[in-house]
Amino acid sequence: MRGWGRSLGSDVGLKTKIIGLLLASSLFLLCAFGVWTYATQREATKAELVETSRVLVDEMNAVWDFISLNQDRIDYTSDGLYEYKGLHCAIVGKSVASLFSRDSEYSMRFTKIDPRNIANAPDAVETAALEMFSADPGASEYYEFSMRGDERVFRYVSAMKVTEQCMECHGGPVGEMDITGYPKEGWELGDLAGATSVTIPTALYDSNMWSAVRSNVLFFLVIVACMCIGIYVALDRLIARPIAALSSGLTRVGETGAHRVSFFDANGAYATSETTELFARFNEMSERLEILYADLELQVEERTEQLRRANEELEAQRAHVERVNERLKNENKYKSDFLAIVSHELRTPLTSVLVFAELMEESIGKDDDVARSQLEEVRKNGRILLEMVDNVLETARIQAGSERLNLELVDIADVFGQVESATSAVAARKGVRFSTCIAAGVPLVMSDWEKVRRIVSNLASNAVKFTDEGGSVDVTALLCEGGEEIAIAVRDTGIGIPEDKHRLIFERFTQENMSTVRRYGGSGLGLSLVKDLSAMLGGRVELASSPGKGSLFTVFLPVDQAWHEHEKDDKKGRGHGEGHADR
Repeated sequence: MRGWGRSLGSDVGLKTKIIGLLLASSLFLLCAFGVWTYATQREATKAELVETSRVLVDEMNAVWDFISLNQDRIDYTSDGLYEYKGLHCAIVGKSVASLFSRDSEYSMRFTKIDPRNIANAPDAVETAALEMFSADPGASEYYEFSMRGDERVFRYVSAMKVTEQCMECHGGPVGEMDITGYPKEGWELGDLAGATSVTIPTALYDSNMWSAVRSNVLFFLVIVACMCIGIYVALDRLIARPIAALSSGLTRVGETGAHRVSFFDANGAYATSETTELFARFNEMSERLEILYADLELQVEERTEQLRRANEELEAQRAHVERVNERLKNENKYKSDFLAIVSHELRTPLTSVLVFAELMEESIGKDDDVARSQLEEVRKNGRILLEMVDNVLETARIQAGSERLNLELVDIADVFGQVESATSAVAARKGVRFSTCIAAGVPLVMSDWEKVRRIVSNLASNAVKFTDEGGSVDVTALLCEGGEEIAIAVRDTGIGIPEDKHRLIFERFTQENMSTVRRYGGSGLGLSLVKDLSAMLGGRVELASSPGKGSLFTVFLPVDQAWHEHEKDDKKGRGHGEGHADR
């Protein structure tokens, strides 16, 4: 639906949009003006009705006052004798109002709350007005629109106050009969005497009001239409036509190259500074595009040829890299096979040498210290050489990818026991204290027993090798926080390792420096093998060491190998730790 809406909007031309916008704006303004005109005319009509009512009331009050001022002249004869004629202000006012109402559509009468004549009793509108006058002495008029049958009328009620002329018939004492035969009310000056009520039909006024509204709206409509036509013509000449000319020019540029657009059409349109500047920039752009188009095909051909040559070079380099990789792969396989064969062939005679050395020791007398010392040297170097051969074999298998895990439940106590039996004698001959400790809570782990033993054995023998007489080597195991890993730590008080050598000693056939090689021996495979075996078991090795302060090697192994397989990808991103190696 959104795409359809955008497509529909893009199909509508600028002129159509301008017309639609002008019509919508005109309709809104016309409605607003109509409402405003109606409200204004309604208020004007009401003001006219109020003013007309006031004039009628003022004229009736003038008649009333005239009778009151001439009352004595009416009731006294030329001889000065009093002769009441029955003609007083109230009678005259009511009579005039009745005659006025009879001869016109207007209606006028006098009323009060408690009239002497029941015919003057107030209706609902007059009652509301009289109650308002009584409650608010300052109020003098009340008006509203109401219905008289099916006819809409304007009701106007004006308050009448007690004057000096009213006191003769309506003053005190209360109850005394006045000249008309009615008891006096005991009014005082300024009291509410009643009200003059005027009723005016509004049909003529409403007709005039609607006529004025229609005339004003029609006049406004004509003005708005003229404005819209002027705006449309101006927009068409100053915007729509220039845009159409630019669009046509762009189409031709896309089809045939450069194209210039004229600043003026046949009718003299576009004659503004903005369109002149715009067309000048367009023509400049068109000329530049013409130059670019002229060279574009040549540039494309050149770039295509360059790309072809680059692809050929890349293909040749790729083939060369594949050949080099294949050769390196074969050479690495040959190297691994050679190391495995040589190491295997070396292991058999080395084992025989060690066995015959033990047999010779049994046949030599206890007093022959020189022979025993020489045999011990043979055995020591034979074990060192055998350890180197084993490390080479293990490394070759790992590199060849033939090393496999043999998962089973492993008791770390059994591993520590075998390592201690093999290492404690060597440590004792060097005068190094060797101890093992397993913390409470260390569980059986699902791992490869032989690989765990090789890791601990290499670290322990390495620590003993680089610890001088009087030092100590402590091997401990504990369960890490969270229960997912165990930590096997080997701490010694040996020579230590500089911090800048921590990573170096994990490389194969690499030691800290040549002085340690001459003094302690070794092949430089111990720590590399520990690192590789730890990684195979899903663990890592870490190192904390400094020269002269000993070293701490910590191997972290997962308790459950299945958990390791689940977390293997995350382990790859951690990076391997560092540990003690053949230095």
